[in-house]
Amino acid sequence: MPTIYNKRQDSDGLWEVYDEESEEAVIVDGLPLSGLDEIEANEAIRKLKRGEVTSDNIPPTAQSGWPPTKDRM
Repeated sequence: MPTIYNKRQDSDGLWEVYDEESEEAVIVDGLPLSGLDEIEANEAIRKLKRGEVTSDNIPPTAQSGWPPTKDRM
C-alpha cells in the first residue's frame, strides 16, 4: 500500500508532515519536515505524492506500493 502523508499542527501553530502508518515525521535530506507553515506543508505533501522528493525514513517499497498486497494481485 502506498504511503499516506498527512500534516499535523503543533502547539506553536507550525506544521509537520508525517507518515500516517508509522506516525513518524517525514525526513528529507536528513531534515524532518517540521516547523513549516501550512503552505509549505501542503507543498511538501504534494511533492512527496508525486515522487518529486523522497523520504529518507519511509522504505521505497512502501512509497510506491510495491510489492502489491494480496488484494491488489
